[in-house]
Amino acid sequence: MSGADLCIIIPVYNRAATVGRAIASLKCAGPNPIEVVVVDDGSSDDSAQAARAALALNPDLRGRVITQTNAGPGAARNTGAAATDARYLAFLDSDDYWLPGALDALVEAIRTAEAPALIFLKTVDAADGDTLATGSEPMTARSHSGFLEAVERDPGTRYGSCNVAVRADVFAGLGGYATDIRCSEDTDLFLRAAAAGPCMVLGGRPLVVHHVGRGDSLTSNFPSVLEGFERMLRAEGEGRYPCLPGDADAKARFLGKCTAHTIREAFVAGRPAKGYRLLLRHTGLLVRAQSWHWLMRLPIFPLLSLIRPQSYPMRWAAGRD
Repeated sequence: MSGADLCIIIPVYNRAATVGRAIASLKCAGPNPIEVVVVDDGSSDDSAQAARAALALNPDLRGRVITQTNAGPGAARNTGAAATDARYLAFLDSDDYWLPGALDALVEAIRTAEAPALIFLKTVDAADGDTLATGSEPMTARSHSGFLEAVERDPGTRYGSCNVAVRADVFAGLGGYATDIRCSEDTDLFLRAAAAGPCMVLGGRPLVVHHVGRGDSLTSNFPSVLEGFERMLRAEGEGRYPCLPGDADAKARFLGKCTAHTIREAFVAGRPAKGYRLLLRHTGLLVRAQSWHWLMRLPIFPLLSLIRPQSYPMRWAAGRD
């Protein structure tokens, strides 16, 4: 155990080509007050070797690689969390990377007296070959009473496992990530943490690059998306998502967005019959969330995909429901 202020945990599964970039992006202006734990989740490629090589090229990082049998991203992150006694746990996906200044901003944030339960870093999406316009805006740090207030007041921020730090005692108290789903396990964690304490959003300019465009990501696998969504609804029905006083409507709006996203993904995956069944079943959630935009557009998604395919992509005849 290291006693570090911050441990950055990188789960990796068959990302030998990108995990080195993720590790190399962890640069700090001052002495590095962090450790890095890479968890190879049963890769069939050379991900573990690539991670070790990248750590060797960055000796300022106190890093190590742990290997395990494939158990999914949530389990891999939990393995990394169990291997450190750092005060904060930050998570970075192996095909994403941090931009200059990100680590310094996060280290400063975790040393504030506020001790946020969750900290999110502003993120920009980019595919291979994209030119990044990272900007030169001054860094900002906005504090919110909790996760749901952050979602409402900082709607342009991505809330995922590629750009979050969690106070270690909060993470342990919640039991870590769910291990029975392979998609939306991050959203489930944040909803369980909604009443755990303040949430800080670091922004002004992008600090994290979220890689998009890979067809083999779990977020592009509709069955995994649906499984995670249905588990969230069960958890909400069982009262596992407590929220701060006054946040009930914000939680309803957030769950409405998750509902609209899942229905949209059914159409994108070329499963319109499934999309319409989900829409009929969960119209009440969308109404409660006042998701009028999607209530008007989801019923005509196939038509919109013909008119505006960039905004409403849909794989026609992708398979049977």
